[in-house]
Amino acid sequence: MHNSFTSPSIMIDGSLSFSEVIAAANVLKQKLAALAVASDLHSDYQQAREALRQSGLLALRVPHNAGGPGGSQAQVMAVSRILAQADAGIAQLLQPHYGFTDAIALLPSVQAQRVLYQDVLNGERIANAASERGGKHSADFSTTLLRDGDRYRLNGRKYYSTGSIGARWITVIAKGENDVQALAWVRTDAPGVTLTDDWNGLGQRGSSSGSLLLEEVEVSAEYVIPVWDAAHRNIAWHESGRLLHAAIDLGIAEGIVEWGAQSVARDTRIPFESPYPSLALDPVLQYQVGVLSARILAISALLENTATLLDDVQHDGAAKLPQLQNQLAATKALAAEVSLAASSDVFSWSGARAADRALRLDRYWRNARTHTLHDPVRLRYQELGRSQIALYEESAS
Repeated sequence: MHNSFTSPSIMIDGSLSFSEVIAAANVLKQKLAALAVASDLHSDYQQAREALRQSGLLALRVPHNAGGPGGSQAQVMAVSRILAQADAGIAQLLQPHYGFTDAIALLPSVQAQRVLYQDVLNGERIANAASERGGKHSADFSTTLLRDGDRYRLNGRKYYSTGSIGARWITVIAKGENDVQALAWVRTDAPGVTLTDDWNGLGQRGSSSGSLLLEEVEVSAEYVIPVWDAAHRNIAWHESGRLLHAAIDLGIAEGIVEWGAQSVARDTRIPFESPYPSLALDPVLQYQVGVLSARILAISALLENTATLLDDVQHDGAAKLPQLQNQLAATKALAAEVSLAASSDVFSWSGARAADRALRLDRYWRNARTHTLHDPVRLRYQELGRSQIALYEESAS
């Protein structure tokens, strides 16, 4: 079996150390950073996607028994956060890919599992098509996945197909038998599958979230989970996917603050009325850098702790699920807020020079603003507040 992690510097006894994962992610981050301005300017992310493919990091969640490194969720979050510092759109490709790599083990066919794992080990990506337009909400599906003899047929249209451009596989969530949600793995080159690179959001351009048309697409039963319910989502994808979104938001904040701090440290030009000989000696700027840095450090600690807790829950620690959900809600809300604050506030540190279109620093704010719209912050605070109140209601009864 071919394995993308054959380099001795990456693979040790079939496993990856945390430091090796971080090193590989930082190498890729530098490549993405070198491409980021041109990618954003031309809305062309083919080179960035190829760099991700060749990095070997896509195989991180393939389990040991399938020939992979069996990376942890803590490693996944670290990788996603590092890549988001350079290009949050490319980092978002990992959200459906890692989540539905985890879900492969839920398929009924061992042969289908082998095919999918092998593709992932070879550097292929898994995308996801869930959200639709026109319904009451994004999960009000009209796309159908219905039995047709010993196979299934997919019909419908998906608007947000995250990571679909350049992916080998797409997981499609659809309305199955008896109107229950079902999940199917479909190759992007299958007959009846039409992908359109038409994502026109102001940010997250690198997420390659084109629209998907499905017309009488035949799907083998080996690649279908006929009931995709909360129990399945909790095993693979749901909590991990939400935490990965938080890692991306935190990475955006870290990326723009890194640029801002370097700019302050190196820029010899000062405002006309400044009494200080350099920006670096301005105590107000020092305070502003400190405030954002403190928030980032605190959220980093929460993210890392929550990722470790996620690993525990996924390894038979179901009793800790309520604690995980509380920490996840807090991490998601706080990371979203700091990404929006940092990507706006840093502009004032260097003044009008930071608005130069050649720098395209606005991509950090556009990515943060677009990405944080997926999951309203108010709902995460409300979720956390409700759970905390319930604790005291239970003790009082």
